[in-house]
Amino acid sequence: MSNPTFNSVTLCSSAAADAPASPKPRLYIETLPGVDGEYVQAHGHAGRQIQVRGVLACQAATAALAQQGLKVLLRARQALADGVTVSTYVGVDGASYANCVMLSYQAAGGVSVSPSRGSYRAVVRIEAVLRQLTP
Repeated sequence: MSNPTFNSVTLCSSAAADAPASPKPRLYIETLPGVDGEYVQAHGHAGRQIQVRGVLACQAATAALAQQGLKVLLRARQALADGVTVSTYVGVDGASYANCVMLSYQAAGGVSVSPSRGSYRAVVRIEAVLRQLTP
């Protein structure tokens, strides 16, 4: 397993998990008077939603620097959630999903800072939602 990426940017540092939904079929469904059942026309597939969860982390010499660095990492990833950047998402299993946009990237809880081998490590759980436009 690897950490997922969007636009070649790693979305989390560890504990990555993603859940790609199936592409939704585009259907025209009509009922006809006096006829049992429904008339259906298939029109290809619409996009799919991909949910990503994980942990984003930053290590630095002081607790304040670790937290500041984590906020920089968080903002850089949030900047990709503009709904305009179309790029490839690579999931935790290495599968590629072309033509994706990131709809949101946010902290899923508070920041935790702890000592780690002579320095400090700041971590936050994250959640991201991407949309594959053309599955």
